[in-house]
Amino acid sequence: MKTLWYIAKKDLLQVIKDRSALILMLVVPLVLISVVGFAFGNLFGDGSSQLKIKVALSNHDAGIGNTISHALKVDTKTLLITVNEYPDTAQVTAKVAAANDAADVGIVIPAGASQAVMDAGQSASTAKNLIQFYTLPNTTNASVTVVRDIINNIVQEQRIAEVSAGQVHMVCSQPGNVCAPKTIDDAAISTAVVKASQTSDQAIVPQTVGQATKVGPFDQVVPGYAVFFSLFGLNAVAATILQEQEDGTFRRLLIAPIQKYALLGGKLLAQFLLTLAQLTVLFAVGYFVFKMHIGSWPTVIMLLIATSFAATGLGILLVSLVKTRRQINPVVSLVTLITSAIGGAWWPLFIEPAWMQQLAKVGITAWAMEGLNGTMIFGKSFSAVLPDILGLLIYGVICFILALRFFSFQPKAVAA
Repeated sequence: MKTLWYIAKKDLLQVIKDRSALILMLVVPLVLISVVGFAFGNLFGDGSSQLKIKVALSNHDAGIGNTISHALKVDTKTLLITVNEYPDTAQVTAKVAAANDAADVGIVIPAGASQAVMDAGQSASTAKNLIQFYTLPNTTNASVTVVRDIINNIVQEQRIAEVSAGQVHMVCSQPGNVCAPKTIDDAAISTAVVKASQTSDQAIVPQTVGQATKVGPFDQVVPGYAVFFSLFGLNAVAATILQEQEDGTFRRLLIAPIQKYALLGGKLLAQFLLTLAQLTVLFAVGYFVFKMHIGSWPTVIMLLIATSFAATGLGILLVSLVKTRRQINPVVSLVTLITSAIGGAWWPLFIEPAWMQQLAKVGITAWAMEGLNGTMIFGKSFSAVLPDILGLLIYGVICFILALRFFSFQPKAVAA
């Protein structure tokens, strides 16, 4: 065991003395993480939970049109709707189609809208094709849904009010019923019904439980690029092992009383510790500098250990399969890029199709990112991400077993 540690210590000291290696391990990842994190910051909002909506409105109706205009002017902690009114439809459509997002939604309320709702209410029918609603093609964001719901609620309340007034007139006109002339005030009935419908949800007491996780760009970028660069770091140790293999260093060392497992294990231990140190430093910087959310440090640490173990196993497997140092760089790069692309290093794994999420688990990136996203973004417990931790450990063990089967301490013959 001492021999194994001495070999690992020698490799670690060589890396520490090599400033260029340290830069590649830490500085380059941090620079890229900073650039990507700030570049995609807008995708995660500005840290405020307030939804901001811009509405372009052209109102030509003094009744329900004014009601809708007033209802859309919302300013609360969670919702801010800014309504800009224009005299004609062309201006509304131009604002919605503008490249600078002048309006999220455009609304045109034609003259006679109130009368159409009144007629529909009195006939117990539904007013159709009444209000023109403009959005960009294929728009399905929350802004459209919120504005549409407000308008639908106003129209529905007005229709119910008209139906109620009509029902009063119908009852008064029945044989045997007598209503004094001019005692039925349609406007008063409508106002009372609308007011009652607007306050009908006061019996419900809104409550919240738990604590919402505030997701920022670095909650995805830091773990993704940390795993990405840890895989690229395999190039260094793989090249070292292949060089000593080609130079015959392994063969000469084995003449001494050094076991094969100690010789190879020392180098693997050094790579494991380097990978773990790299991941730990990047996550620490992400937490203290970029305010990355860490729900449970013990869970994250276990995931980093398992990821380092799996990455080390993958590295020695690749070394056992290639023949020369010239081959290792393109092979590691290809494996790293493919597994990172489909494994969730550059974008959240959960937005990919289900079949691709399963395919991605041929690499360690998917296992690592699924566990890290689970505990950091979704607040999953240790037991919930335990399958990902076990998956990484099993992945590493399988790679080690296959590597022992194919690894040779003698240089491999290369075909001319």
